[in-house]
Amino acid sequence: MHKLRNFFVGVAATAAVSIYSIFLPCSAVADDEGAVLGEVALSNIAATPARAGESTIITFSIENAGSDRILITGLQMPGGEPARIMGSFGQAHSGDIGSLPVRPGATEQLDGRRIWIEVGPLTQDLEPDSTINARLVLDTFESPMSLHVGPVTTGSTAKANTPSVVGAAESPATTSDRRVGC
Repeated sequence: MHKLRNFFVGVAATAAVSIYSIFLPCSAVADDEGAVLGEVALSNIAATPARAGESTIITFSIENAGSDRILITGLQMPGGEPARIMGSFGQAHSGDIGSLPVRPGATEQLDGRRIWIEVGPLTQDLEPDSTINARLVLDTFESPMSLHVGPVTTGSTAKANTPSVVGAAESPATTSDRRVGC
């Protein structure tokens, strides 16, 4: 009788922990293609494959459900490669736009055609169907995110001509004075 009671208590405790973890406002329960960072939701997170020395294009959708504006200022990769927020200026011209504001209640599409994040030159290959742990920099806040490396669909993976460093990508995450987490 006691064994049966202990079994049910164990099942109930496991279920309670599972349900609690599902409702955490954190990327801990996110899959490779999405994350929740407090009142900010990321979806369709992807990176283009690229060889060492080339650049990768990072795309995703970001929704700001909060009451304050957020500012995307960079992306930290494990190798510390330089990252740039890029924008298209029309007529096949693009360049570094520095940062991307997202108004309260708004959704921005970093689609690889109008706006994207370019990282490179890479220190190692990004192979298709792999996952890379990175950190999205939102002004003074960094949060972990998983980048799914998919097939080349948008952007360029050519060698970077003029590498430009966003301030967030210069310092490694271990010595950063930014807040980290959810």
